[in-house]
Amino acid sequence: MEIITIIVLSIFGAFLIAMILFVSIKLNKNEKDAIYLNRTQKCLAVYDNYPKINQTPIPNGGKYFNTFFNTEKYYGLRDFFYAASYKSYLPCGYTNDVVSYNALKNVLLQGARVINLDIFYKGPFPFADESSIIVGNIIDGQLSYLEGTKESQQYLQFANCLQIINDIAWKKTDAPLFLYINLEFDANSKLEYQVSSQLQKYCSQYFLDKYYSFQRVNIGDIPVNQAKNKLIILTNRKPVDGLLNEITNGLMTSQSTNLILYTIDKQDIDSGGVTTHFAKKQDAIETCQFNLVAVMKKEEPNPDNKFNPKIDSSNYDSSNHFDIGLSITFMNWQVLDEPMQQYLEKFKDGGMILKPQNLIYQPRPKPPALLRNKKFDYKNRTVTGLGGFYNFNT
Repeated sequence: MEIITIIVLSIFGAFLIAMILFVSIKLNKNEKDAIYLNRTQKCLAVYDNYPKINQTPIPNGGKYFNTFFNTEKYYGLRDFFYAASYKSYLPCGYTNDVVSYNALKNVLLQGARVINLDIFYKGPFPFADESSIIVGNIIDGQLSYLEGTKESQQYLQFANCLQIINDIAWKKTDAPLFLYINLEFDANSKLEYQVSSQLQKYCSQYFLDKYYSFQRVNIGDIPVNQAKNKLIILTNRKPVDGLLNEITNGLMTSQSTNLILYTIDKQDIDSGGVTTHFAKKQDAIETCQFNLVAVMKKEEPNPDNKFNPKIDSSNYDSSNHFDIGLSITFMNWQVLDEPMQQYLEKFKDGGMILKPQNLIYQPRPKPPALLRNKKFDYKNRTVTGLGGFYNFNT
């Protein structure tokens, strides 16, 4: 009898211990989920304090009178400033942090006209049949996320991001939207095909005319009337997938011939920002007059971000970019610090604003060819010679 009692008590004790462990694990899991949700909600609260942007129409429908041709012409895309969001899916910090669809929604609703999504893959390796594309923050070639969060909270689905763009991007404005897709994997036609097919499914009605496919046109030259209510697709390298290559309108790189990207670090910022890349200010102005130019600040990971969200996502004074006519300055929209407030003040009348006339180049006819001075004309002469001596009187 005693043996039976001991066995029953042992079984009951084991069951009790198992229940305690189960409850403990579940509570721990719920606690981590709550931490994630609380962190995200706290980070997103910044958008409640954003100033209201008035989405005003483009002046004169994007037209101006060109005195050199004595006719009306359309401004090019290079003639505008665009409110630009860096890593638009991050609500908090840059280092090992959460992602959120609501971050992308808020950025669009607040007036951004340039969106940045980083594309990676989920699967055992890039060419695996089951590998699929995702949106997530990549640091040193690896997906970066907040420790302890669920897999579904570590990255976003690219298709869902495109659906948000489709639903929100043109609710209040007809200004073009630039989508900068940063491909964080090596050239891979299978993964790139997923990117192109999802873009086709959700955004094809907003594509630019096929004339602007294959990155064949300088983005800055595109007349603004051709880009109203359009999605302009940009990538960080030339796609190897034929369809993605076709629908990609421009490459945003430092070597690009149709959209130039400058990357700056803290040392550049302390020394004067992007102007450090030019010999003189006038060179910078002329580059921005003839091209669409973008600048992006290089972020530095900071592990303290885990305890102090956004410690690694500060902005900087970008006013000199507006002085030289630089069209796209990527900023961290999840941080409403003083530089960001000054930046938003520039865009109080819309996420796409016209540059001052002194920073806009007006196309002009080629100068007329100069007539030759006939007094310098000459006729061919025939001379004779012998042994190296020539007679010029014949």
